Formats: sequence, structure tokens, C-alpha cells
Amino acid sequence: MASTPPSQFAALLRRSKFASFDPTIGQVYTTFDGHAARGNFGFKRPLALRRRNAHITVQAVDSREQQTVWRSAEPQNRWIRMWDETGASPLSNTHNGSWSARLGPLGEIEFSVDSDLVPRAETTKTKTEGEPERPPMSQATRNIDAMSDEEFDWYLRRLRQLRPAFRQYLQKYAQTADPAEKDATLLSRSLNASGNDFKDFLAHQAYKEYHSPRPRVIEQQPHRYAGLSYTRASSLQTRLNNKPHLGRIIDDDYDEKKTLVATAGMTSILAPSAAGHHLSNKPRVSTYRFNEVVLDAAPVTVGVHPEGLEGVKLRTDVIVDSEETREAKENPYPPGTKEYIAHVAPISPSMGVTSSTRQQGSFTTKNPATATTALLGTLQNITNTAPVASRSTST
Repeated sequence: MASTPPSQFAALLRRSKFASFDPTIGQVYTTFDGHAARGNFGFKRPLALRRRNAHITVQAVDSREQQTVWRSAEPQNRWIRMWDETGASPLSNTHNGSWSARLGPLGEIEFSVDSDLVPRAETTKTKTEGEPERPPMSQATRNIDAMSDEEFDWYLRRLRQLRPAFRQYLQKYAQTADPAEKDATLLSRSLNASGNDFKDFLAHQAYKEYHSPRPRVIEQQPHRYAGLSYTRASSLQTRLNNKPHLGRIIDDDYDEKKTLVATAGMTSILAPSAAGHHLSNKPRVSTYRFNEVVLDAAPVTVGVHPEGLEGVKLRTDVIVDSEETREAKENPYPPGTKEYIAHVAPISPSMGVTSSTRQQGSFTTKNPATATTALLGTLQNITNTAPVASRSTST
């Protein structure tokens, strides 16, 4: 007997956005083509927003009034698109920001960049003779800065149960040359503030939990920049592939050494050296590039009240990249172009090169024999110094 095929309603429900809606997850919804003209965003009812490239966030599918509660997400969409056009990515995380505390030790992991514009780095390390054996470790250890008081108390009780395993770890992997230190008590080891044995032990325990035959936890690998930029392009590649963005100086008296610039939907700080060069020409509007980007805080997109751009905190520094600054360089053309290769830097008078000139024989002589000898000598010198000699006739 043939099985009953699934109904069309079940198939539509699986493909609809209503099935993936969760009020505790911050999501941005959009629609395309004919659905946009009808205001159909994949929920129970059409919305009063009927145009293309519309973006919304939904707080509730059904309110008490049987309406879909939504609001526009155009500022978030435009800012993300504007950020992608700059091609910038955070260079480093601050150690005092909230995102660094949430990220924990995973923020120190460096990822390789596969690009022709970056020198190849050594990715493998060979073990030298006499180097002590190190156990496998994982950097995804528990982040105590992100724990609540109850979670921290539970974590302490769990660590006290690992004391026998810690003693075995010290007996096998302790990096010390003195045998007496291996037999030292845990109290004497705890007084040694410079020791990192407990950190290595916790990293080894995390590796064992993640790679057990039946693991109950998944090794956390959060994005280093909270999904702000997924590309790993170098600064040189960004300069070649992305154009500078337009900006305006909004405050010259913000600080004696700082100047505020509004560009790419943010308020950035103009570098002091670049500020003096820029303000001397007095153009209030120019093009800029990000010199340094630091992510201090990232939005909490999963929670009772998901955050958006209001939870982002970026510190950005910019430099001037306009036609005036490019013309001031020795080679103003973009690297790799024909103009860049064919450009010849002007030689200053102090760096002039003097070339020696060969004295040729004089043909204005009264003695015919001397003139003939001088002519033959000149022709011989030409054939000896040049691969191809030019032939001339005289009358």
C-alpha cells in the first residue's frame, strides 16, 4: 500500500520563515520579486510594507491584537553593506572590552591568511631533540569571566574533584628539571605564581572532553570578530581592491591631538599626522581609509531582548586617501597598472648623473693621411664598442 504523500501545507510550513522564527534570536528578514509587491515576508499575514529591498525585524508573530509586530531594519542593512564596501576588518581586540571578556582565550588564536600578498608563514613546527613531550590541548576552555555566581561555584566544585588527575598530569608532563619539584605538594605549587601547569592541565582536560568517544559538549569556535567581517584580507589587498570612502570633518576642536570625522556611518578619529596635512588644505569633505579598527563590544543577538547595532562599539582611526595625497607620492598611480610601471621618478639636480663622452677624431685636418688614419681609428672604436655599427657616406 502506497504511503500518503505529505500535504502541501506541511511543505510550505517547512520552507516558511514562520517555522524558523524565534523571538529570542535577533534576525533580519527580507523578501524578493512578487512577494515584495504583496508584502509577503513568510509569516501568517502580509505586512504593510510593499517594496523591494525592504528589511525588517519581527518581535512577535501574533500580538494581543492579532497583528504581526515588526519594525524597519534598514539602518542595520545599510550599515552592513557600507561596511562591506570598505573592506576593513578589526586588527586587534582590546583586552578591556566586553567582547574580549566573552571571547576568552579563543581571541588569541591567529588564523593563517591565504593570499599572494602575504609572505608564507611557517605552519608546522618540528620537535627538537630534548624538548619535553606536550599533551594535546584545546584553547576552548571555560571562560570564568562570562560565568554567573552559581556557575562559578559549580565550576570550583568540579575542579576540586580533578585534584587526583592534576597530580598524575604533573608527574607525567611537568616541565621542570628538578625531580624534587615534581614531588612537591599542590600548595607549594600554588605559591609559584609564574607556573602555568594548571592552565595546560585545563586545556588538556578540555581536549579530552571534546574528543571523547561520546562527547556531551561541542568545542566552541566563536568568530573572532563576532561575524563583523569574514574575509581575512591583508591591508595591501584591501587597498588595491577597495576604494576609499567619503567622509566629512565634523569637529576640529574635539581634542588638541584628535579630529573627528564622520565616514562610513560612524564617527572616527583622524590620525594626528594626517590631520595636519588635511586641515592645511581646508577641504572639509574628502575620502578616507580605515587605519585601525578595534571591536570593544558586540551585540547580544540571543537573549530575552536581542540587540542590534545599538550593542556594537567600534573604535576606528582613519587616514586621508584623496587625489591630493596620492599626487604627493613619488608614484601616484595604482600599483600594477601600466602607468605605475612606466612611471619615471624625476631626478633632482643634486642627484644628476654625469656620463663620460668619447672623444672622436677630428676630420678637419689639412693632412689627408692623418685624416684617413683618424677615420679608420674612429670606425674601429665604434665596431669594438657597439654590436651594430651604422654606415655613413660623405661627399
